[in-house]
Amino acid sequence: MKLQQLFSDTFSVSVVSVLFAFGLLSHSFAHAQAHHSQKLITAGGTITEIVFALDAGDRVIAVDQSSQYPQEVKQLPMVGYYRDLAAEGVLSFAPDKILAIEGVGRSEVIQQIKSTGVEVTVYDKPTSPEGLVKLIQQLGEDLGKTAQAQQLIAQFNASLPSKATSSTAKAVFLLSASDRGLIAAGTETVPQLIFNYAGIDNVAAQHKGFKGINNEALALQQPDFLVAPYHVVMSAGGKDKFCQSPILRLLKAAQECRLLVMDSLQSLGMTPRLAQAIATLKNWREKDANGQTVLKQSAHEPTIYGKSDE
Repeated sequence: MKLQQLFSDTFSVSVVSVLFAFGLLSHSFAHAQAHHSQKLITAGGTITEIVFALDAGDRVIAVDQSSQYPQEVKQLPMVGYYRDLAAEGVLSFAPDKILAIEGVGRSEVIQQIKSTGVEVTVYDKPTSPEGLVKLIQQLGEDLGKTAQAQQLIAQFNASLPSKATSSTAKAVFLLSASDRGLIAAGTETVPQLIFNYAGIDNVAAQHKGFKGINNEALALQQPDFLVAPYHVVMSAGGKDKFCQSPILRLLKAAQECRLLVMDSLQSLGMTPRLAQAIATLKNWREKDANGQTVLKQSAHEPTIYGKSDE
């Protein structure tokens, strides 16, 4: 009798355990399915790039103008620039959720979107490799893609070179060069980080962020070359037109058009392609230092036409 009772109790515990495990699996599956069925709008090039890198791009139904990578996003409809979203335009796509970078929209617009039941998640804008890793982890958790996130983080960390221990040249990263003045990247910016890794001294390091810089003060520094994002150079009419800007006339680097045009998102936003941005700068500088012709970027011009995360 005792043996029969023991068997019965053991069988009951086993059944409960199986049912509990099945319940957990069912919940996990349902949770994963809920994630997968969500219709997403991504606002911010860095966010969009990571979402696609985590193999969740099939959930994205629209993006903002700063989202230009990977190439697939160019086939998606756009909802405007992430800093100036219109509620009507966003809601017309009937999204379930919006994943956005810090600085998105006006607060009243975001509240209007939320009031309709659409979930809006805003992430801190990464300004360092550590911040990017944190963002990838957060997105991986929110998208149910934790394994893919860990893989992407491992690839990113492995791709980063060691920071240069000495400088080989001095340069300036220009976000604007027009009759309204010069705006250059100072410290605590992605261009400064790229310069640090590549061993380039930033002649605008006396200020933080992106600020105006006097052209005569810049002329005293005489940077060895100039760096600018693609969309800025194209809006000026191309490399030659950019270099011929009157406000740059005192710079020898502009006179000789020693200008590196970089992918806008790579050079202004912290993305998993940071190592590529560093390599682009280092390779260009090495060619310049060795006397090779780098005045005309050939073969592979950057393909970013929209605005960046800045």
